[in-house]
Amino acid sequence: MDQDKPREIRLALDAIPLGGKAEGKAGDDAVLFVRDADGVRAFQAKCPHLGAPLAKGEICGGRLYCPWHKAAFSVADGSLEEPPALEPLTRYPVRIEGGEAVATLTPEPAPAKRAATSIETVLIVGAGAAAAACVTTLRREGFSGRITMVGREAHPPYDRTKLSKQFLAKPTPPEKTLLEPDFSAAHAVERIAAEATRVDPATRSVTLADGRTLTGDALLIATGSRAAVPDFEGKDLDGVMTLRSLDDAVRLSEAAGHAKRVVVIGAGFIGLEAAAFLTKRGLSVTVLSREEIPFAKRFGADVGAALKRYHAGNGITLLTGKVARLAGDGHVTAVETEAGENLPADLVLIGAGASPETGIVAGVEPDENGGLRVGGDLTLADRVWVAGDIAAFPEQGSGVTARIEHWRLAQQHGTHAARAILGAQGDFSGAPFFWSNQGDKRLDYGGYAPDFERIILQGDPAALDFIAYYVREGRAVAACSIGRNKPFTAFLHLLGEGRVPGPEAIEGGADLAAQV
Repeated sequence: MDQDKPREIRLALDAIPLGGKAEGKAGDDAVLFVRDADGVRAFQAKCPHLGAPLAKGEICGGRLYCPWHKAAFSVADGSLEEPPALEPLTRYPVRIEGGEAVATLTPEPAPAKRAATSIETVLIVGAGAAAAACVTTLRREGFSGRITMVGREAHPPYDRTKLSKQFLAKPTPPEKTLLEPDFSAAHAVERIAAEATRVDPATRSVTLADGRTLTGDALLIATGSRAAVPDFEGKDLDGVMTLRSLDDAVRLSEAAGHAKRVVVIGAGFIGLEAAAFLTKRGLSVTVLSREEIPFAKRFGADVGAALKRYHAGNGITLLTGKVARLAGDGHVTAVETEAGENLPADLVLIGAGASPETGIVAGVEPDENGGLRVGGDLTLADRVWVAGDIAAFPEQGSGVTARIEHWRLAQQHGTHAARAILGAQGDFSGAPFFWSNQGDKRLDYGGYAPDFERIILQGDPAALDFIAYYVREGRAVAACSIGRNKPFTAFLHLLGEGRVPGPEAIEGGADLAAQV
C-alpha cells in the first residue's frame, strides 16, 4: 500500500438516506456522511464534547444534534451552533465515484476569521462554563485582543457535570475533567487565580483580594454559585462535605475510599447522582430528603416515583425527614433527624442546592431568587454582560424571568455574550437543556416550566421509557424524557424556534420529528 496516499472511506450512496446520515468505516477510521439536496458531506464521526457517536444523533432543521448532550452542528458545514461542544466538527473532502461517496481523511482547513470590533480587551469574572464558552467563541470568531479571566480556583476550566457522576464511581485523576490540558495557552488567555471582592459594572472594573484592580473594554460577569450549607449543628465536622468544585470532588472521592456508610442530605440532582455512583463504589448509601417523592415538583409524581423505585432497586436507601443535627466528636458519626432517627455515617454529603455569587457586584440589588436582572440581550450595563447561574433573564420559551442553574445554558449565555462583544445584536433565545445521569439512565430535560399546570405523559415512567410534556398557560414549555431521544430532540429544536405544537396536538399524537 502506498504510504503517501491519503486514507479514504467509501460508502454506497444508497446507504446514506436523503436528508439523513450514516457512518462509514475503514479499519479504525470512521466518518459521518450527511446527504441532502446539496450533495454529500463528511464530518468526524464522534462529538467533540465527549465522543458520542453522531450517527445515533438526530437531524432537525439543518442541525445535527449529539445523541447524548444535545450539542448542535450545522449539517451544511459542521459549524458549532449549540454547546456543550465548544468546537465545530472536522470536515473531510468528499467525491462521488459511481454509486459511492468517498471521503478523504485529510481534514479541510477551517476558514480563517477576523473579528471587526472596537473592543480590544475583554475581562471575565469567573472561570466556569460561561467563561470558557465566551473565550472559545471569541477566539473561534477571530477576536485577537486581550482576554483576562479571573477566578478563585487554580484549576484550568473543567467540566463540572462530571463531578457527581463517573468521577465518583472509582478513583479518577482530576485532569480527566479538564476541558483542555492547557486552556489558557490554547486560547491565549491571561488567567488570574484570585478572589474577586468587588465588581463595578459602571466602570467595568474588578477589585481583587490583594488590592489589584482590573478593567476591560467589555466585562462578562459569570461568578456562578457556591454550595449552600444549612446551619446544622455539626456541619463543620470532618467528613461533612459539599460537591460543587473539582477540589470538592477530589476530597469526596478520596474520603469515599476509606468510608463504608454515606448519608446524602438532599435528593436533588447532585445528591442522587452522587448517591448512585458512590453505590457503584461499594458504599452503603442513604439519601435523606424532605420530600417523600424526589423531583415531584419539577417532573411530576409519576416520574419522581419511578426514579425513586429505580434508585431503591439499585441499593440506595431513601428516607424522608429533616436533619436535627450531625453527630460526632471531631469526625461525623451519624445524622440525627427531627423524628429521632439515628443514621450512622462516616461520610456525609450535603446536597442542599447552591447560592448565586452576586454579593460582590456593586450597585445592583439581586432579585428575590438571588439573581441579577438583565435585559433580553443579557446586558447589565453598557458593554457589561451577565451569564450563567447569576443571570435573571427573560426566558423566551416560558415568557418569565428565570434564573437557571444549567451547565449548558451557562455555555449558551457565554457564547451569546461573546458574539455580542463582537457586535452581534438581538436577544438571547436559546432553549434551556440539561441532562442527569441517574445511575445508568440518562434523563433529559428541555425548556423551563415553573408552576406547570398539567403534564402530557407518553410512554411508561415505571419502565423509565417515557417523555413528559409540561403545560403552562396553555403551552407546552418543557419536556422530560428517558429513552425517547427522537421526540425529545425534536421538541428541543422546535422550542428554540418557537414552533412547539399546542398541547392538544401533542395529546393527539403529533409527530414532532416530522415538523422540524
